[in-house]
Amino acid sequence: MKTRNNGSRIFLTELLFAILFFIMIAAVCVQAFAQSYIKSKEATNLTNAVEVVTNAAELYLSGNLDGDFTEYYDKDWNQVRSAGEYKFTGIITDAENGVESMSLVVCTLEDDAQIYSLVVEKAVK
Repeated sequence: MKTRNNGSRIFLTELLFAILFFIMIAAVCVQAFAQSYIKSKEATNLTNAVEVVTNAAELYLSGNLDGDFTEYYDKDWNQVRSAGEYKFTGIITDAENGVESMSLVVCTLEDDAQIYSLVVEKAVK
């Protein structure tokens, strides 16, 4: 008895390859979106850290900030009293040759990874 091929096998094979192709493309797209989310979060943290450090540096240079300090910020970069997500530290070093400097560092509390740091110097009398 003769079997008749009506093309359904070819159609199903082609459909299977199309589904596999779309699954692979979807996996690549999900990875790309995940990486872009991580990069966006890092950029937001860096921007906020630069803003906090810049404000403290300007206060230090204007003479309105003296002494070492530590501040804490939550995940939305609102200042909190106790430990939050981020720690901001300022340390003044002794004046040498008429120049006093302050080291400003912002880091995460979870893994102590540095986000941004700056050293500001000013002349003292």
